[in-house]
Formats: sequence, C-alpha cells, structure tokens
Amino acid sequence: MKTGYGVFGRAYEVMFKNDLHDPASIDHELMKNMVLLDDRSAAFLYSRVVRHDRKEHELYQFAQQFNASTEKETIQNVLQYTHNIAAAFDTDFDNMLFGGTEKQILDRGTDWCSDMARVGTALLQCLDIPCRMLYLANPGKAYNGHVVGEAFYEGRYGVVDFIYGYQFYNRTPKSAFEIQRNPEILAACPETYQGLFSAIAISEYDPCAPGNNYSVSTPNDYYLKLIHTNHENKWLMGEDLVD
Repeated sequence: MKTGYGVFGRAYEVMFKNDLHDPASIDHELMKNMVLLDDRSAAFLYSRVVRHDRKEHELYQFAQQFNASTEKETIQNVLQYTHNIAAAFDTDFDNMLFGGTEKQILDRGTDWCSDMARVGTALLQCLDIPCRMLYLANPGKAYNGHVVGEAFYEGRYGVVDFIYGYQFYNRTPKSAFEIQRNPEILAACPETYQGLFSAIAISEYDPCAPGNNYSVSTPNDYYLKLIHTNHENKWLMGEDLVD
C-alpha cells in the first residue's frame, strides 16, 4: 500500500510537506499516515471499523446536542452546524490561525477544510459514529485538494463533507471506494468538485491519543504565495520539477 505525503505524486508531496500547519502537529501526522485508496488497499481499508470511547474528549457533552433518532439525521445535524460555521467565516487569510484542538478551532471559526474535517470527525466520534479523514486531490491540476470525512453508519461507510454539508447517500451511505468506482454518484456536484475525487487517501484519527500535538500556526510563505497568486491550476513553485 502507498502511504504518506507522496500518495498523490511528487508535486502534491511537496505541497503537503509545505502545509501551513505546524510541522510537529497532529495535522502533519495525519498526512504522514494516510493510505492511498486503490484496488490493492481497499480490502484492508474497509475490513475494519475503528471505534473509541470519546467520553473524555472536551467536546463530548457539547456534541450530544446533535443526537437525533437515526445516525443519518445525527450526521446531518453535525454537517449543518459545521457548514454554517464555514459559510459565515470571513477572516482574511493572512490573519487566520490553523490547527489547535477541535474546541479551539470551533471557538475561532474556520472555513479551512482540513481543520473542519478534523472537527467534524471528532464530533461524530463523540456521538459514537466512527469517522476518519479523507484526503482528496485532482492530480491533473495543481493545488486541487480537499479534506472531508468518511463516517460508518447503517453498517457501511459514507462520505461526508463538513465544509459544504454534503452527505453522499442513496438508499445507503456511499463510501469513497464506491464513489471512486462509480463517479456518477457525484453527478449533482459541480464539475470541479467531482474532480477532487480523482485520487483519495484515508487516515484514521484518534482525537484522544496522548501524543497528539495541537500547536496553532499562522500562514507560511508557501501558502501566502499560493493564496495571493492566480496559479490557474498550474504549479507555481517548481513542485512538478522535483527530481
């Protein structure tokens, strides 16, 4: 199985290694541990469900407000909550903060997908719904990435997007692997969004692991140039030229 920063190729490896989170943070650890989803890894990735007792998490009591009569509705409540935060967020990129604990992220708000995916993953786990992180990329374009979640409910995995509020469900939850093999599942989504599922990696997240580093960071030079330059889906800083 292919794992780590380089799962989507060398250019994306450079991008991930320059991620604006603190290099020692849990956010980088999640990328270091992600597994490329393909025909070889699918059997392993979908052979088990990781469950944890989250009663000690600082958001456990807060999360209980989202409980509904079904797991599907509970997930919808969480998605509506996180989507509303992202939609209302209006801090200029240069002044944003990144990483930290899930509570810190919620307290300040964010529309940064990897931070919100970590928040949503933790909230669902606090609601006894297993969830893991999904890293998406369109290798045919530069800087085209996104981070969502994959929740386990109704006996199956299903992709959930905490930024846009998407819950991929048609009679049953639709997993990343199903979407990869049947891209028509994304037919109602914008074309640019569909392209993000061209390559997928999965990373398990344990929000209560004692070694997790929750350092907070500010934008780095790499991302300041990326955000403030019209890159037109082309690599700006020689990422695709790395030997």
